[in-house]
Amino acid sequence: MTSRERTLTQLTGGVPDRIARTDSPWSETIRRWRQEGLGEEEDVGRRFGFDLAGIGGCDTSLRLPTETIEDCDEYCIHRDANGVLRKDFKRDSGHTPQWLEHTIKTPEDWFEHKERLVPCDERVDKEKLPKQYAELRERDLFIHFTHTEAYEMSWPVWGQVGIFTTMMDRPDVIEDVFKTYTDLIIALAQNVLDLGVDFDGAWFWGDLGYRNSQLFSPALYDQLLFPHHQRMCRFFNDLGKPVILHSCGRIQELIPRFIEAGFAAIQPLEAKANQDVRELKKIFGNQIVFFGNIDIRTMSTTKEAIEEEMRTKITAAKEGGGYIYHSDHSVPPTVSWENYQFVMECVDRFGNFDGA
Repeated sequence: MTSRERTLTQLTGGVPDRIARTDSPWSETIRRWRQEGLGEEEDVGRRFGFDLAGIGGCDTSLRLPTETIEDCDEYCIHRDANGVLRKDFKRDSGHTPQWLEHTIKTPEDWFEHKERLVPCDERVDKEKLPKQYAELRERDLFIHFTHTEAYEMSWPVWGQVGIFTTMMDRPDVIEDVFKTYTDLIIALAQNVLDLGVDFDGAWFWGDLGYRNSQLFSPALYDQLLFPHHQRMCRFFNDLGKPVILHSCGRIQELIPRFIEAGFAAIQPLEAKANQDVRELKKIFGNQIVFFGNIDIRTMSTTKEAIEEEMRTKITAAKEGGGYIYHSDHSVPPTVSWENYQFVMECVDRFGNFDGA
């Protein structure tokens, strides 16, 4: 099978020749691996046969004027196109910015600015996307339209405290926020398709959990966000394009709702948030594809521990085709090149389907 065929088979309920695979090493991790044996120009995805690749680059900002306040070797303080004053650190990947000030603070601010969130040609890179698509299509990868979903688009604009308090005080406003962003992303996805960029599926990022639970209650999810997740999934599913949801933290209590909304797969299933794909498979079977959950803390230990983690989780989760390999978030530089090569050896050993 090609990567495209393999991944589509899994995301539509079938059994492929082997489980699909992809991963997300940090830039610091790649630097370490190059010192330990990875070729200077070698691509990790090509080395290990990663099956999925994303295209994106749509602008969903408020398109406000940007401004750099301070720029040094360690950080940059700037006002972004959403009107947010933020401090971004340069040396480490995966950092969380410091959010210093928000233009959108009140419902009145939102309704004053929301008219800026209209789709237009300038929001899509018409030069880059077709070229990127053509290159990936030549490799016959599963190409996914990649973007954040409505919650992940909106909370940086409001700030987490701002959006949570408005959820409670003015849920009608946040419902309008989520509707507006979902309208925008559907329109832009259609714009991309109209360019001839016929991607195979979609992968949306929306972090709804932290270590112990969801960031807000399932009741608020049902009331405010679920209808727009469902509408977004319906748009892509009606085109035969399965949808993957990336959501960090402990989100397993929301999995029944994700299934109902129409997501084909949930990723990354953080093990450090006390989620275990072996148990999730018993509960949900093949109602949704599980994607990830290989504990990066274990990857940083011994080969014996890695093999146990990989064997037991992959063997349990791949039954019926319903598992795609990924770490339980992203691969940090605590993982050696030797250990990661062994991780991928285990994917080869335990990820095949006999007779498929």
